[in-house]
Amino acid sequence: MSGGKLLLVLFRKGTCILADLFLRKNLSTNDQKGKFGEKLAKKYLSKKGYSFLEQNWRCKKNRRLEIDLIFKDKEMLVFVEVRARSSKSLVSGYDSINRKKLNTLKRSFIAFLRECPKQFPNYRFDIVEIDLPTDKNLKPSIYHHENIAIF
Repeated sequence: MSGGKLLLVLFRKGTCILADLFLRKNLSTNDQKGKFGEKLAKKYLSKKGYSFLEQNWRCKKNRRLEIDLIFKDKEMLVFVEVRARSSKSLVSGYDSINRKKLNTLKRSFIAFLRECPKQFPNYRFDIVEIDLPTDKNLKPSIYHHENIAIF
């Protein structure tokens, strides 16, 4: 292999490695925001008197179907979608859930009800929206939207 071709191959591989590192960094940041948001939502709902059942539940047959949090409010099963976003985001966490995401969530809820050995006669869907401030001295804002129409 000539020097020019070798240099071109090394350049391409280096570009791929740099792009991979850049994408991983952003993914881990979003992943960290999501995990932090789920932790805050879990704590918030537990303080409201909800009983915690599951976190990051995934369907056995289709691993892409996931439910962030599952709680029990008295005798009602509560499926919770957590949306952690920057407080400066143009779209709220509630408004960021589009029709495609709602359909995926609905399929996830139905899969959980099929796989769960305990039968729950009543269930609902809640969204916990967490606005993460850009200033580290401020506390995150938590908004709990109950009983979202999905079924």
